[in-house]
Amino acid sequence: MSKTTSPKALLALLSGNPTLSRLTREARKAASDDSQTPAMADPLDCLPPALRERVTLVEDSLRWLAIAETSATAQLLRFHLPKLQQALPGQQIKIMVGGKRQMHSSNVRANQQDKPRLARESARQIADLADSIEDEGLKASLQRLASRGESE
Repeated sequence: MSKTTSPKALLALLSGNPTLSRLTREARKAASDDSQTPAMADPLDCLPPALRERVTLVEDSLRWLAIAETSATAQLLRFHLPKLQQALPGQQIKIMVGGKRQMHSSNVRANQQDKPRLARESARQIADLADSIEDEGLKASLQRLASRGESE
């Protein structure tokens, strides 16, 4: 069984050896230089890909507006706001909902076109059965189902 090495032991090893100590300092310096350089990359790159596709950044005169498609997307964006704030230092970010929503009437029209259709004979049998049912709710449901039959 191998013995695990603690982070303190690794740090002591790195700082005890002059060559490793120098390399550690250079690596830390390079990492801090990369984080301080203003990158021209898209600030949305700090977000997960699925969230990145559903958020639009717009620069206002006083702040950045993060426009999310839905309120659920806005809620997820709130969890990732610290990362986005680091990508846009010094700027305030306001999250707004105002995404790509479709009008209700177009959804109704699409649903009417996608309705499944029954064969004419099946619809006739269901309509005959509905006439013999006494329960009004069940009768109405069967009649609606029968109305989906193919027209002659």
